[in-house]
Amino acid sequence: MPSHVVVGAGVNGLSVARRLAERGADVVVLDKGRVGGGATGSAGGIVRNYYRSEAITELVAMSVDIFESDPQAYGFRQVGYLAAVPERQVDDLVAIREQHERAGYESELVVGAERCHEYLTWTWADWDAPVEAVLHERRGGWADPMQTVRHLADRARGAGAEIREGVEVVGFELGDEGVTAIATSAGRLACETVVVAPGPWIAGVWSMLGLTPDVEVAGEPRPLVSYWKAQEGEFALGGVALGRAGPDAPVVHLDQSQPLRSDRDGRVMVPGAWGIYFRMGRDGVTGGGLPILLSDPQLDPYGLDNPAHVAEPEFAEFFVSGLATALRRLRGRCDDWRVTPGGGIVPHTPDNYPVCDWVLPNVYAIVDSGHGFKTLAIGRLAADDMLDDGEPLLDAFRLGRFAQGATHAASMGPYPWT
Repeated sequence: MPSHVVVGAGVNGLSVARRLAERGADVVVLDKGRVGGGATGSAGGIVRNYYRSEAITELVAMSVDIFESDPQAYGFRQVGYLAAVPERQVDDLVAIREQHERAGYESELVVGAERCHEYLTWTWADWDAPVEAVLHERRGGWADPMQTVRHLADRARGAGAEIREGVEVVGFELGDEGVTAIATSAGRLACETVVVAPGPWIAGVWSMLGLTPDVEVAGEPRPLVSYWKAQEGEFALGGVALGRAGPDAPVVHLDQSQPLRSDRDGRVMVPGAWGIYFRMGRDGVTGGGLPILLSDPQLDPYGLDNPAHVAEPEFAEFFVSGLATALRRLRGRCDDWRVTPGGGIVPHTPDNYPVCDWVLPNVYAIVDSGHGFKTLAIGRLAADDMLDDGEPLLDAFRLGRFAQGATHAASMGPYPWT
C-alpha cells in the first residue's frame, strides 16, 4: 500500500510527488490521461514574478531558482519578462518592485512616459504604445511546457515515484479519518494520504471527497473555482523583421487604458482597459489576451481537440490589433497573419491565487489558479508542509483565508491573475 497517492500528473502533481519520494515516501501518481495531458501541457509556460500579492513573491523567486538550476532540462529560456502599463497601474509596479527587493529578486523599474519610451525603443525601435511604467525582470522568461513536465516526471520516477497513466479516479471511500481507499478505473487502491492536484478537474474531485463546492468570501458563498478560457495562439507574418533582439527579446505584458481599435478597419474593439502578452520567435509571435469567464464548461476532451477550449474566432483580430498598437511595423497587416489558435480552460479561486491545505484529515489539496509554471516550487513546499507539519511560506495560501477575509491583493490591471 503506497503511503501517498497523488491525483494528477501535471506540474503540481509531479512536483509534489518528486519531493515526497525524495524524502522517502512511497508515492503513486494517478492520471486519467497522460503526463501533462491537461492544462500543464497546453500552458504558455511564461515564468514571471509580476503579482500584486506580496505573499507569492518569494514563492515565485524559489520557482525561478528551480528553472535556473537546469534550464536545458526544463526547456527554460531566460529572456526576461517586461510589464508595460498605463498611469492607473503605476502604483502596482512600484509596489511589486518593492516586493521584489524585499525578496532579493532582481528587477528594474522605469517610471515616466519619456523614460519608458526610450527604454522600450532600445529593443523595439518602432515601439509606439504609450505607457507610464515598465518593470523588467531579467530572470523571467518562458519554459517549454512539455519539456518541463517530462523532466519533472523523469525526476519523480528517478526518486522512486510510480506514475500510472490512463487510470481515472472515480470515487473515494470515506471514513472518520478521511479517505480509506480510492476507487479507480483500474480497481481499488488503499493508501495512507491522498494529494489532489488535478488542475481544472478540481471541482469534480472536490465533490467526490464530499466537500462543499462553495467557500465563504466576505460573508457570501462563492464557488471554490470559476473557469476561464485562455485566449492564446501562434501568429506568423512573412516579410517583417522582428527586431534586433528577435527571439531573445523579453516576454512582454502590455496593458492599455484607452480603447483598442481594430488594425483592419479602425473600429473600437474594446472600449475600456485591455492587455496582451507576447513573446517573439524566429518566425512569428506567440501570445494571448484577456480570458473569457465560462459557466460550467465541458472539460473533456481537454485542449485543442475540443473546439470549446480554443480561442474565439475574434481573438486573432484582437491580438494582432494589440501588437499593431505596440509596434508600428505591424500596422495595416491584420489580414496577413497566419494564425494557429490555442487556448485551454483554467480554474481560478475567488482571489485568483492557489490553495495549499489539508481539506480532510488525510487529504491535502493543491488548487491551482492558473499559475503553475510561475509557482513550480509549490510542489516542493507542499510536500514539506505535509511531512513537517507545516510550511510557513504556504500559510497565506490556506483555504481558511477566504472566511477570514485574508484574501490576496488585486492589481489595477485588466487581468484576473495579477
